[in-house]
Amino acid sequence: MSNPIINQRKIKIGSISEADNLRRFERNLVESWKAKKVEDKGQYVLTHLRIPLFGNHNLEVMVYTSDIVFISTSPNAASGEFDRMAELVAKAADSAKRSVSAMRPITVLRAKSLLEFAKQLKLDDENQRMVAVITSDISNEVMLTERMKAEGIQGPPLSEGIPNKIALLQKKGVNVPRAKEVVNTRELRNLIVHNGQIPDKAQAQKCLEVTTDLCQNL
Repeated sequence: MSNPIINQRKIKIGSISEADNLRRFERNLVESWKAKKVEDKGQYVLTHLRIPLFGNHNLEVMVYTSDIVFISTSPNAASGEFDRMAELVAKAADSAKRSVSAMRPITVLRAKSLLEFAKQLKLDDENQRMVAVITSDISNEVMLTERMKAEGIQGPPLSEGIPNKIALLQKKGVNVPRAKEVVNTRELRNLIVHNGQIPDKAQAQKCLEVTTDLCQNL
């Protein structure tokens, strides 16, 4: 009886081996699918990540110095599930080659300028804490909107709220760093604007931290 054929796919993703692209790709897999890094890398392998699948199977993802992304799993895993995940991983790899700062550098400066202003505020003062949270939220929205434009999303979706903007980007294979905390920042901003709630210092600091991560890594 012949041995079962392993589920595998080899995809060429130009420039995925570059350090920043690889870092974004790894982060996407870790945050989106709870991937774990495998340390025993083979020759020419830049990174090896393992994603848990249904049925106690794992999806192995390796990126080579040649810009090849090799995806495989057990021959006993459902081929349909493998095909679905392989397509998502390939989309994530392609998306990781693009950053909004590189694609829309002029308009992204607005978001970064807002963040730098917010970082200068004195968080011991309750009014300035409120401004810091609101400014962080504005910066987040600018970053998300600019990434949507870079991904070819136009029209009414650009006016959607932050949760919907994140969902639309994720459907495009874009990893949104600290996505839940970006949404939490919007919720805190709403409490400030609509209810006059005063954030504590730790909340304001967290919002600035999240926005910094988003500006650096989206």
